[in-house]
This record gives sequence, C-alpha cells and structure tokens, in this order.
Amino acid sequence: MAKASRTNPDNLPGNFFVDTRCIGCHVCERLAPETFTLENDLSYVKHQPDDDALEKRAIIALLSCPVFAIGMKERRERIDAVTKSLPLKLHENVYFCGYNARSSFGASAYFIRRERGNILIDSPRFDRRLLRALEEMGGIRYIYLTHKDDIADYQKFKHHFGADVIYHADDFNYKIQHAEITLRGEEIFVLDEEVTIIPQPGHTRGHTVLLYKAYYLFSGDHLAYDAKSNRLYAFKDFCWYDWLTQLHAMERLLQYDFSYLLPGHGAQFHTDAKTMRKMLKELLMRASAD
Repeated sequence: MAKASRTNPDNLPGNFFVDTRCIGCHVCERLAPETFTLENDLSYVKHQPDDDALEKRAIIALLSCPVFAIGMKERRERIDAVTKSLPLKLHENVYFCGYNARSSFGASAYFIRRERGNILIDSPRFDRRLLRALEEMGGIRYIYLTHKDDIADYQKFKHHFGADVIYHADDFNYKIQHAEITLRGEEIFVLDEEVTIIPQPGHTRGHTVLLYKAYYLFSGDHLAYDAKSNRLYAFKDFCWYDWLTQLHAMERLLQYDFSYLLPGHGAQFHTDAKTMRKMLKELLMRASAD
C-alpha cells in the first residue's frame, strides 16, 4: 500500500498521490498520462482526476504499479469496481493484463483470448483478482515468454491453469530451465495459422517476439514506441547481449506486415503496416548512425 507519509512533495494536492518508493518505470504515466508524470526518476500527480473516466484510468495505474507506490485518500471503494476492467481490452480479443510486476521492472503483460487456446504473453504479478478474471475468460492454454527479464510469476499461472510454456532455450537460467515448447536458434516457430514466433536476439540472446494474425506484434523489450516523439525506438542502454545483433534482427522484421505494436516497456502503438515499416526503417537508420 502507498503511504501518505512518504508522499512525493511534487504531487498536486488531492485524492491521488504517489509515494517515494516509485522506481520510475513509467507505467502510471503511460496508463493515465492526464494524471501522472515523471521527473527525476520519480512519478507524481500533475493533475487530479476530475471526471469518472480520468479517475478510472488513474485507478488502473494504481492497480498496475509494480511497487504499490500510488494511493488514494478517499473513494477507495472505487478500486474494487475498477478491478473488473482488468484485463483491459485494447483491440478485438487482445487485452492488457495490468498488475505489473516489480521483478520485470513494471513490464506489461498481455492476454489473447481465442478459440485455439488463450495465450498469456509475459507474466504479470500473481493477483487473485486477475486470476478470477482470467478464469472467467476461459483460462490460459499457453504462456509465451519473450525473454528472461519478464517472466515474473509465470510459474504460479502455469501451475494454476496447467498451461504450456513457450520459451527460447538460449534464455534458460536458474529461474526457468524447462518449457513445454522450447524454441531454438533462429528458427521461426509457427504455433498455428494465427501465431508466429520470431527469434529476435539482441536484448538477450534468446529474445523472441510474437506475431498474431500478421497484425499484432508483441515485442517484449526488443522494440518500443515513444508517444512523445512519435517514433519507434530500441533499448541500446539496456541491451544485455549484443546491440549489432539486435539491429540485424530488427531488419528482419521489415519482411512482416504488422500494424499494432505491443511492447513490454513503452506505449502500445496502432497505425497501418506501411507507416509502421517506414518508422522501423527510420529507427534502423538512426541506430546505425549512432
């Protein structure tokens, strides 16, 4: 629980506040940009929500904060009502899970609801409220993990739902040593006609991305979007394996048509495939010039 005694002095006075345990992961800023902002690695309330829609987004940010640094002084009963919004529908049958985990530095996890078997993409923290919601949506058939940084509480979800884990062998470590579906090398893996998993080493050696219906790209920590500059970017300063390898991998994404980017860190971004490819080429040109 957030502690009012540790509130960030930059908070605008009112119902919502952020305390100084914030880790600067940008989650609240992305989910409720009208309410929260980040400065000097600490988030704070820049505008108190003044209608139901803004309050709902602020509460979703509260629920998704990986270190429980966001609090409410009044109307806390609204939190229970807003939990029913999670997972949050983004587009068609694609959802944002919320309940981001500290062990993943607040990375976003997603959920695809489909007849061929629901897929959890990366892992949120294990929360009973989310668990009940996922049960009502048909459970989890597959847990796909993009890489070793964002596995969080996957084991708890796996054991509860009896799900099969999909993961690349090059990212096995002491936290995860086995997967029901093990990806290897740079071989593209086709789960079915809707789901293609593409190796994208660089950020980590075993990083992969998932392309769903040739439209949605779940990019983990490999590729992201910055809403402020309206451009794609990659995490050079947080590349744990090899930056040149990551650039070459991103070049291979130019052969795919996708219009919706859903990263682990950064804002979701929706455009047309032509524009997405143009923005990816611009990113590669900038990155190659650095």
